[in-house]
Amino acid sequence: MTSTIRNRTAAIGIATVAGLAGLGLTAGPAMAADASLADSSSQSTDSDVGTQSVYYPTDPVTYADELVRAWGQGDTDRVEAFASSQVAAKLKAHGDDEATHWNRVGAEGAAGTTYVDYENTVTGEKMWLGMPTEAVVDPDDEWGTPNAVHKVNFEG
Repeated sequence: MTSTIRNRTAAIGIATVAGLAGLGLTAGPAMAADASLADSSSQSTDSDVGTQSVYYPTDPVTYADELVRAWGQGDTDRVEAFASSQVAAKLKAHGDDEATHWNRVGAEGAAGTTYVDYENTVTGEKMWLGMPTEAVVDPDDEWGTPNAVHKVNFEG
């Protein structure tokens, strides 16, 4: 009886690993990580599940990093998915000549908003992005929230 339980457990484990590997192959490649974003990792994947096809991180810092990464790669559709229309327009107007050179230098929360700070390693310019913390960190929404970044400011 013990060996039957072990065999079934092993079979279930193998089936689970094979199923997860198959999901990884059908989901398509993850976005390339940009080394210029310090301490960040890409958590984005495309999926055909339901009506929402973009996974939005539920961590504000990761969410902001994803927007900066998309902007640096010139991915207008993805920028528009992560940012409000005003922020997307401001990023587009700013240009992306040095957009791949932004390093995250800090993050803080204040009055229900998370602000994530970046510095351009080429120009020295500073930028911060703001988003409502509650909209991004929603434990009931496993897919996250689109268009959460509603503030951007450039200095220097």
